[in-house]
Amino acid sequence: MEADLSNWRESPHNVWAFHNIDKVLSTHPVKTGDATASIPSNDTRSFDGFQIQLSASPELDLAGFQAVTKTDGMVVLHKGKIVHEFYDHGNERTSKHILMSMTKSVTGLVTGILASQGKFDVNKPIKHYVPEASSVFDSVTVQQCLDMNSGIKYNDGNHEYRAAAGWNPLRGDEAHKTLHDFLSHVEAATDGPGAGFNYASLNTDLLGWALERATGKKLAELISELLWQPMGAESDALVAVDSEGSARAAGGFCATVRDIARIGQLVADGGRDIVPSSWIEDMMHHGDKDAFANGAWAPGFVGDLDSVAYRDCWLADSDTNVLCGLGIHGQMLVVDRTNNIVLAKTSSQATAVDFGSVKMVVRAFKEFQRILVD
Repeated sequence: MEADLSNWRESPHNVWAFHNIDKVLSTHPVKTGDATASIPSNDTRSFDGFQIQLSASPELDLAGFQAVTKTDGMVVLHKGKIVHEFYDHGNERTSKHILMSMTKSVTGLVTGILASQGKFDVNKPIKHYVPEASSVFDSVTVQQCLDMNSGIKYNDGNHEYRAAAGWNPLRGDEAHKTLHDFLSHVEAATDGPGAGFNYASLNTDLLGWALERATGKKLAELISELLWQPMGAESDALVAVDSEGSARAAGGFCATVRDIARIGQLVADGGRDIVPSSWIEDMMHHGDKDAFANGAWAPGFVGDLDSVAYRDCWLADSDTNVLCGLGIHGQMLVVDRTNNIVLAKTSSQATAVDFGSVKMVVRAFKEFQRILVD
């Protein structure tokens, strides 16, 4: 059975589907420009001594780690140079892999750029930009959507949500068949704005709608004009959209692993006047650690990243100066700003949420740090 809309996130179909999204979902192109930022290679690095272990699991070398975590593509940069690059499962350097919720980190960067230009105000209520949004967003600010601090509780895997976004086939009994209609009528439990970290992709999909409403441009255009072209991406990217062309700002971005690494390097470099340095500092230092520590994600990071907050759609460990973007099924971008190391990884893991695998990637990143910095 081939991958289609009914099974594209399920193993083994996701192995092919995740780097062929435009054959499964509707997409908008994110155009690159004429100038590509080169990434030189450092062919002298050896990772023969790479070794990680998680709990009582066997020790893994680099090849073993990549196999166990179903790595589709991985690029590691040190001081802007490629020190490791790997592809598997039919992926190539030119494959555009879906980032799932790592998309949120891209949406967060675009938000910061627009805010610095005075075209978007993160302190305003989200309904200032999208007044027709559901009443569950009453009194929720843009910043609270960015930080998953809206108080809203909603299962990302709900069929109604996925069908409206174009990620599940319509059964015919759905009350709201498009993403914006769904966001305008969704009913959800809420603890009230500012109640603490509670992850719900509704926040970021509404944020994407607000960005489009504020600028009069599609999210794909905004990413292209504000991030992709100025950054010097080498390949066009994609954004998954629903039947009306509304973007999945929470999970639909697709790009090559090298270009994902370029995003990480941009962050490591302080934004290079593309993303405001003040926004990156806000990501790094202004999140609420206590809110994250009391949330459902905290146990997944204990012992590896112990000073974590979620800010502006990024995970930030201010104690180690590390920022992370994270997506289900094994998508991950890790940026060490102190040592100028970037790890960009795409995967097709069978389990959507697997904090054991997240821990393994964090351990692997620390092993890359050990080898590269020593």
